[in-house]
Amino acid sequence: MTMLRHALLLAGALASTGLAAYPKDPYGSPMWDYNLERYLGEKAEVVLDDRVNLEVPPFAEDSSQVPLTVDLSGFDAPVQKVITWVDLNPIPHLFTYVPQTRVTVVSLNFRVQQATTVRAAVQDESGVWHVGSAHVDAAGGGCTAPSQASSDPNWEEHFGQIRGGAFSPANQSRLKVYVRHPMDSGMVGNIPAFHIETLEIRDTAGGQDEPLLKMTLSESAAENPMFVFELPDAPPQYEVWMRDNNGNQFQRQVGEAL
Repeated sequence: MTMLRHALLLAGALASTGLAAYPKDPYGSPMWDYNLERYLGEKAEVVLDDRVNLEVPPFAEDSSQVPLTVDLSGFDAPVQKVITWVDLNPIPHLFTYVPQTRVTVVSLNFRVQQATTVRAAVQDESGVWHVGSAHVDAAGGGCTAPSQASSDPNWEEHFGQIRGGAFSPANQSRLKVYVRHPMDSGMVGNIPAFHIETLEIRDTAGGQDEPLLKMTLSESAAENPMFVFELPDAPPQYEVWMRDNNGNQFQRQVGEAL
C-alpha cells in the first residue's frame, strides 16, 4: 500500500468518527482533515483566515525549487507558532517556526511531488489556528529527484557555506540567508535523508545571544535553501546557526550584505 493511499484511508476513518470539526476546505483536498489533525492536534480550533497570506507560483517550473512566502503582516499581535505543509508530498511537513520576536515574512523554496495544495497554519496568543492555503500545479517528481550535489564529486568543498545579509536600506528588516547543503530527501535509491533540521536566528548585538526565531525543517525543503525573514524590530547583528540530521553544525555572523 502506498504512503498516499494509507494516508487517504486514515483521513476517511478520522472523518467518519466525527472527532474533528474543522471548517470546509476551499480546495477540497482529501488530506485536509487528516493533516490538520496530524499537525495541529485532534482538538485544535481552526479558522480560515485571509490574513495568512501564503504565496506560491500557480505552476512550478522546477518541481525541486518552488518558492513559498508566508506574509503575516496582517496580524497586529505576535503569533505563537507557524506550521507549513504540502498536502500531497510524501512527507507533507515543510517547516515549523517559533518566533521570539515579531516576524512578518518567512520565505524559502521547497520540493513538490505533484500538483497540490500548500498550507500555512498560524497559532495566535489564545491558541486558535488561522489557516491560509494556495494551490501549485506541477509536472512533479521534485521529492524523488536526486540533488545536484549527488552528481558533483567536489560538492564537499562548498558544503555548509553560509552567505547572507541584512537588506532594504530604508528599513533594515529583511534578512536573507543562503546555505550550501544537498538537502537529500531520502527518496532516491541509495541516498539517505540528509537535510538541515534546525535553524536559529540569534541577536548578538552588544554581546547578547538571544534567539529571535527557531525553525525546524523537514525533507520537503529544497536543496541549497535560501531563507528570507522580515523582522520589524531588527537588531544590527545576527548569528545564524543550523544543524542537520547528521549532527553537522553551521554558523555565521550576519550584518550588512555579504
